[in-house]
Amino acid sequence: MIADDFQRLVDNNKATFTEDEIGLFHDSVRCFHAGIFRPAYIMAYQGMMIYFRRIIQNAKTPTGYDAGKWTGLQKRLAKDKEWEEEVNNAIRTQPDPKGTPPVIAILCMSDSLRKDFDYWRNRRNDCAHYREYNINDSHVMAFYSFLTQYLLKISVEGGMVTLLKEFKDACDTTKTSPKKSLQPLIDKILTMVNPDEMDEFFENLEGMMGYRFNGKYEKMLASIIKGGNEELKNHVVKFVRANKNVMNELINGCPDLVGHLIEKSESREYWMKHLRGNGFGTNNRVAVLARMIMVGLIPPAEQDEAMRKVLEHSFDNNDGMGEVSEEEMLALKSAGFFTILKDEYFNSDYTSNNAWNCGKNKYDFFYGYVANLPIDKEWVVVLCDIFSQASYPTVWRDMYKQYFLEKDEYKAKFDKVVSENGITVPDCLKVE
Repeated sequence: MIADDFQRLVDNNKATFTEDEIGLFHDSVRCFHAGIFRPAYIMAYQGMMIYFRRIIQNAKTPTGYDAGKWTGLQKRLAKDKEWEEEVNNAIRTQPDPKGTPPVIAILCMSDSLRKDFDYWRNRRNDCAHYREYNINDSHVMAFYSFLTQYLLKISVEGGMVTLLKEFKDACDTTKTSPKKSLQPLIDKILTMVNPDEMDEFFENLEGMMGYRFNGKYEKMLASIIKGGNEELKNHVVKFVRANKNVMNELINGCPDLVGHLIEKSESREYWMKHLRGNGFGTNNRVAVLARMIMVGLIPPAEQDEAMRKVLEHSFDNNDGMGEVSEEEMLALKSAGFFTILKDEYFNSDYTSNNAWNCGKNKYDFFYGYVANLPIDKEWVVVLCDIFSQASYPTVWRDMYKQYFLEKDEYKAKFDKVVSENGITVPDCLKVE
């Protein structure tokens, strides 16, 4: 119900309103539910006007506005007999930058929205003077709907700018605890930012949150995309898809977003080209591949090719698996990813013929995969076979012994697999 939506707006933004404003809005809704529509309208209107009065009083002088005139306006707003007319003038003042002198708007809003206030003021006068005009529930609900949609979007600097400053303060550890959730501010985005401002808002928000790479910005975008509000999610998806660097970094940090941000028609190009990468934005390419398989972005007929190509990207860039969840690991195993890894790179034929190149240039590739592989019969056999050959990457051997076999927990699991399966361990891997 419209009245309930208005009530939620007030209750969800109690930090934005004063007790007097909240009281007027709450009493208005009570009158509405009691069928007393004229008082309901008047109290909602009065709450709105008092709110506008306060935000003008608390605002700094708008850019280009004469400082002396601003001081005079502030004085008149403090007077009981003048403040309401001054607020009305502030609402009605349309900006005219080409005027002589230029006219600066006090409250930021579109011209069409500004004109709507004449209607709401006339209805307020009808209520106050009990004119013949019949005020009923429809008038009150229309006004509630207007306030719910626009009230927090209107300020001296504009709702978007105001909210950006709130985000900046929320991310400043000298003003706000880093443990405090940003969700209350996220919940205000649709209320305070116009649809045509959304791209600008999310672009500027990055700077307000301390710039990218600290994780806050990406986590917030991810929470919106995975959240329950479809309207806000659609705005974010549109913004992210239009900014490829942001999109790629976001998917790399949150691989489970790939199904929300990549269309099936774009899938092949994505794993062929983008996941090739080089550095930041692709270090979790294997997890992204797993998610693409899981959500059906890669047709079964192309999965083998995609996995081979992503492994090629990883080998060429000398990096490993990155962060792969247990769920993603199971999906990769089911699709045959580790079989391909063994067939392409982790086998004695390949390592014997490329021992020098593997050892010199592919140290991180080897480490990055072995660190994530299960210590089971299949992989112990593969590794023992590699290091049983006359030629093998000695750097890989030294690293494997230092970082794995010389660690008690790893060695215990390794020895258990060897013992249970009668595997012969090459002398170069033996650790006392």
